[in-house]
Amino acid sequence: MHQILTQIEYIQDQLHQEVFKRGFKKVVVGLSGGIDSVVVAKLCANAFGADLHALLLPASSSSRAHLEDAIGFATAQNITYTITSIAPFERLFRERESLSPASDSDLLDSMPLNSVQKTRVGNFCARMRMAHLYDFAATHHALVIGTSNKSEIMLGYGTLHGDLAYAINPIGNFYKTEVFALAKALKIPQTIIDKKPSADLFKNQSDESDLGYTYAQIDPFLQALQSTLDAQNLHLTDLSLADTAIIGTIRDSLLTQGFSPALTDSLLHRIFMNTFKAKMPTILTPK
Repeated sequence: MHQILTQIEYIQDQLHQEVFKRGFKKVVVGLSGGIDSVVVAKLCANAFGADLHALLLPASSSSRAHLEDAIGFATAQNITYTITSIAPFERLFRERESLSPASDSDLLDSMPLNSVQKTRVGNFCARMRMAHLYDFAATHHALVIGTSNKSEIMLGYGTLHGDLAYAINPIGNFYKTEVFALAKALKIPQTIIDKKPSADLFKNQSDESDLGYTYAQIDPFLQALQSTLDAQNLHLTDLSLADTAIIGTIRDSLLTQGFSPALTDSLLHRIFMNTFKAKMPTILTPK
């Protein structure tokens, strides 16, 4: 416990320094009521006090329980917050794309979406949330603080210019299971710790259902993958699905470490298909 408390103090100090170096003193966080955003909000509350503001940005299908958890946490921590529903923007997008009946808010979810449509709506909502965060940041001279953990970043489980857009990310080097340890050390309410991780964009959506495996299965695999990459002096963001020979070698190494072929193939495909999300945009050099 002492080690993790020391780590928390270090993160908070670095967070404060990085914000100050950029010429800011205020920060804004998107607070969903899930463990990642709550942990980041707590770190920011400790580091910035009244200079932290939280935005609560529910979509049409967001759980009322998640919103109440976010409100309850912000209130208990004396974090100022604003609630802005992104449902009107989502409604316009769905109507334009004929994904729901026009001009009838009560029927917004009456037409079931297929997986491609869900991804489109989810990405749109994630980008609407980030648009609100950056508008608040610009208006109040604040920096947007990210809430994506290392597991999500390695898996590419996030939206470019959505939840993957931020100035500083204090938990981006912590696997999901490590975020749970941070939450316990920070005395986050157990009800929040016990919830299924979710982007909260669709009814009954959960991260682990989307990914096909639990984080208890995923994180040891990701840690082994990172160790394998380090041993070969490779960087994840330098690779893609086109690097079949290297991926084959990595796959063999992971199989010898006891990971099942099904899990290995599923996660490696997802990871190397999405490595571009963790890179800065490519700027081509003229001839």
